[in-house]
Amino acid sequence: MSLPPPPYPPSYGPGFPSPRPLPGGPLRVVFAVLAGLLLAVAVAVNGLLFFGMLFAGDSCGTSAGTQRFCEGSGWMLVAMFGPTVALAAAAATVVLGVVRARRPWTALALGVLVYAAGPALALFTVFG
Repeated sequence: MSLPPPPYPPSYGPGFPSPRPLPGGPLRVVFAVLAGLLLAVAVAVNGLLFFGMLFAGDSCGTSAGTQRFCEGSGWMLVAMFGPTVALAAAAATVVLGVVRARRPWTALALGVLVYAAGPALALFTVFG
């Protein structure tokens, strides 16, 4: 009479420890969701500002136009593309802050401040 073969892998010895969750796992999800929502809001604001800046030059022939915006020295392009450049700079700030400095929440706050400079510059350019 023979015995059945042992189960493979053998069940002797200590088992492998269960994998531990990564520290800060749920916070990473919250950070990713919040960063995604902020990015979606920023893209929507950029779209609205870009659309508004397309028609902002219509008042340049009247007395309602801002001198700085209407003089043709390139401020119209700054007002139109400034928020987009600020969004790219903010995204780079957040990515570098997360990857290099490993401080995601500080990088996200700094990215929001960097981005806010673009729409503020555009609105200041148009409305003086």
